[in-house]
Amino acid sequence: MQERYLGDSHDYVKYALLRHLHASLDVQIGVNWYLTEKSIDHPDNKDGEQRHHLNGGVWGRWDADLFKRLVFFDPPENRRISKVKTQRILPDGTLFYDPLVPMENRLAWHKDGKNALSRAELVFLDPDNGFEVKTATKRTLPKYALYEEAYDYHCADKIVVAIQFARQCSPEGKASNVRTKLRQAGFTCDIPVLRVRLAPNILFLFLSPQERIPQITTVLGAFVEKGEGKAELIS
Repeated sequence: MQERYLGDSHDYVKYALLRHLHASLDVQIGVNWYLTEKSIDHPDNKDGEQRHHLNGGVWGRWDADLFKRLVFFDPPENRRISKVKTQRILPDGTLFYDPLVPMENRLAWHKDGKNALSRAELVFLDPDNGFEVKTATKRTLPKYALYEEAYDYHCADKIVVAIQFARQCSPEGKASNVRTKLRQAGFTCDIPVLRVRLAPNILFLFLSPQERIPQITTVLGAFVEKGEGKAELIS
């Protein structure tokens, strides 16, 4: 995640989902920002400037209170991680971990994050791109979550919510591919993938203690209904 993205259309969906999960499941949220610097990208990269949700319509109705709060981040000078807390974008009591993802000694960074979010019942992983890919280099790997990091949070009996962008590919195919890799790593992936129709499409993958899976699936169905056609569940 990069600060320049704050308040963009993808952020709106992320925060709306986390607020919905908090209200429906009564869980404390922890956010690992997977923070990176803009310099990690090509200079011409314009990510973070898609803010068409500010036009209202369905987007404004999905979470009207959040919609009003995110207007604050429209000016680039307001896009600071610290402002997420002061603007009360996420529920009171939300825990945050925001050190930059390092290129070296990543395991220590992850352990510090796990400790910082230890009291959270639900941990949200917010990397730039999603889960690691074979083509990632040492320089670009901070833009990805590692499967073992998600596994570590899950083994601590947490609900894990992770983003995955589907760029220039079938969202259904991408969802299937990532779930297959999660299963190969030993996860149970019985919760449908949430897809939200944006450019690019954003997917949300869920790992959960077994006893909470039916409840989470029902709660996600309610979130999709509020989206009025902007979202769907991929089984």
